[in-house]
Amino acid sequence: METTPHGRVAIAAVAWAGCALAVTGLVMEFLAGFGYGHGWWGLRVALRYLFAYGGIVAAVGCALALVGFLLARAGRAPGAVPAGLGIVVGLVPGLLFLHQYRLARSVPPINDISTDLQQPPAFVTAAQNEFWKGKDLTYPPAFADSVRRGYPDLASLVLPVGAGRAFALARETAAGMPAWVVTGADSAAGRIEATATTRWFGFQDDVVIRVTARGGGGGADSATVDMRSKSRVGKSDVGANAARIRAYFKALERASGH
Repeated sequence: METTPHGRVAIAAVAWAGCALAVTGLVMEFLAGFGYGHGWWGLRVALRYLFAYGGIVAAVGCALALVGFLLARAGRAPGAVPAGLGIVVGLVPGLLFLHQYRLARSVPPINDISTDLQQPPAFVTAAQNEFWKGKDLTYPPAFADSVRRGYPDLASLVLPVGAGRAFALARETAAGMPAWVVTGADSAAGRIEATATTRWFGFQDDVVIRVTARGGGGGADSATVDMRSKSRVGKSDVGANAARIRAYFKALERASGH
C-alpha cells in the first residue's frame, strides 16, 4: 500500500540510519585491530570499546536496516537499497563479534599452552626479549588441568626419524610457518624458538619447540617433538595458541612425509 509523504520520509530515515550504524560498526571493528597494530591505542580500547561495541553497533544497525527494508517494501517507499546495504554490511561485524564471543566461551581462559604438561619446554631466547625481562616465564601449574580439559587432542608428536633429522625438519618447518620469525635454534639442546605475529591485531606470541630422542639407538629410531605457545598480552588467547600448535604439527608431519 502507498504511504504518506511524511511516512515515506520516515521510512527512508530508518533505512539510512540502519545503514549508517552498520557501516559505523564495521569501521569500528576494522580500526580496532588496525589501530592497535599501529600503536594508536591500547588493548582495552581496541577490544572493548572498538571491537565489542563495534559488533553491537553493527547488530543494531542491521536490525534497524531490516525494519527499514520491510517498511520500504510494504509501503512502496524509498529506502530499500540503503536498508539492504545496511543488512549486508551489518551482518559481517555482527557475526564476527558473535563468533569471537562464542569461541571465547568455549575455550579455557588461559594464554599459555603446552603439549608436555609435566615438563613444559622452557623459553631461553624469549627470556632475553625486552618484553619479558623481569617476568616469570615458567609454565603456570594451574593451567595444566585447563589444557587437559579444554584441549584433550594436544599431545607430543612422535616422528619416525632420528633426533637430528627431526630437529632439522622442525627448524625448517618453523621458518616456513606464516608470520613466524625464528629467533633461536640450539641443536645441542634440541630447542627452537620463534615469534608468531597474528593477523589483524598484530599480537606477538612466543613459541618454543623441543626435540628429544626416543628409542634405544641414540635417537636413531624416532624423536619426540613438544611445543609451547604463549601469548604476550591478554588473559585468554581465545584458542589461538592451541590452533597454532595444531597447524605447526600438521605442517611438520607433512614435511616428514608421515
